[in-house]
Amino acid sequence: MCGRYSEKNDLKKIEDQMKLRLSEKAKNWKPSFNIAPSQLAPVVTSDEPDLMDVFHFGLVPHWAKDKKVGYKMINARSETLLEKPSFKPLVVNNKRCLVLADSFFEWKKEGKEKQPFRILLADREVFFFAGLWSSWKDPDGEIYNSYSIITTSPNKLMEKIHDRMPVILTREEEKLWLDPDQNPKDLLKLLNAYPADSMEAYEIEHDASNKKWNDYNPCEIQCDH
Repeated sequence: MCGRYSEKNDLKKIEDQMKLRLSEKAKNWKPSFNIAPSQLAPVVTSDEPDLMDVFHFGLVPHWAKDKKVGYKMINARSETLLEKPSFKPLVVNNKRCLVLADSFFEWKKEGKEKQPFRILLADREVFFFAGLWSSWKDPDGEIYNSYSIITTSPNKLMEKIHDRMPVILTREEEKLWLDPDQNPKDLLKLLNAYPADSMEAYEIEHDASNKKWNDYNPCEIQCDH
């Protein structure tokens, strides 16, 4: 699964690099070393592929009775996207999105202990996870936009740490994932593990499972990898 990740870059920098507009909410969003479920984070949706907005991490389907369901839907398995009633309509109806990140965290079991790792790309400072998004209306009529990160089987680097990993898209795949004219079944072919030789992983001392941990830069502590 992918339950914690980071995006420490100022979105103004991203706006200039990627030629994206920022929504008003995105303009006020603060970079985070530890994005946790329910928190707001940057996304680009298929509805407005030239706009970066901020949605809540953890998908809340439009039919949900309570937004707390989002804590159980932070991830969507690529292998069953077109089988699950919560996700199939989003894939088919182009409710697809890109989730901005610069790294993600995962925990390796070592006996009774779990060692946290930070994983990033060797050749790209920022990248996008493949995601799905939805809009939910609360009892007061307020719109709550949210998303889920798609996961897949691990590559050779990640399988030493965990049995799942988020789907990271290449630049060309990002365009295809948002393209409304793509056949949903063809899109499933994009949801593979990113090449292991283009990724890096190292142990970190702080436990990213604590969402209060967000004032520490994991880049400062590295080990051999």
